[in-house]
Amino acid sequence: MNSTPGSAVSESRTKTFSMRLTEAEHAKLREIAKRLGATEASVMRYAVRSMLNRLAPLHEPNASGYSLIPVFVEYGAELASYFDLDVTRLGGILNGEEEQSGEQVEQEDLVLLSMSGLEQTKVHAKLRELKKQGVEHSDVPETLRSYFYEKYIYRSPAEKDD
Repeated sequence: MNSTPGSAVSESRTKTFSMRLTEAEHAKLREIAKRLGATEASVMRYAVRSMLNRLAPLHEPNASGYSLIPVFVEYGAELASYFDLDVTRLGGILNGEEEQSGEQVEQEDLVLLSMSGLEQTKVHAKLRELKKQGVEHSDVPETLRSYFYEKYIYRSPAEKDD
């Protein structure tokens, strides 16, 4: 039986993948599997699928600029911390070659995204500066989320050009 890329047959084929875990990570994995009545491999497959779903726009070859904002608003602190993403790397990931299309994430917003993993007082100060209005310190995560979604996702193209 012949299969073409993307067909159901090729999607069901699996590959073996090896990874290193610390003893502590392996113990946690083992405990989760035990509690769920599952195998360690099943728990790992769940973790990988869950991560792939959360970061789905990053594996879309044509996704860049505004379309990647939700990934970094929702998971940017984790990603920036784990992968040491600074402003330059964030700009390359988000904007890529978007300079010509006008859907580029502004430099000051890249700075804000890169700060999202830092202590909230620094993010709070930068948000106040960008929004040019008061921001409650306790509302920093939600205000940060609202700022990016309103600016890059929910606005019409005409509003974004303003």
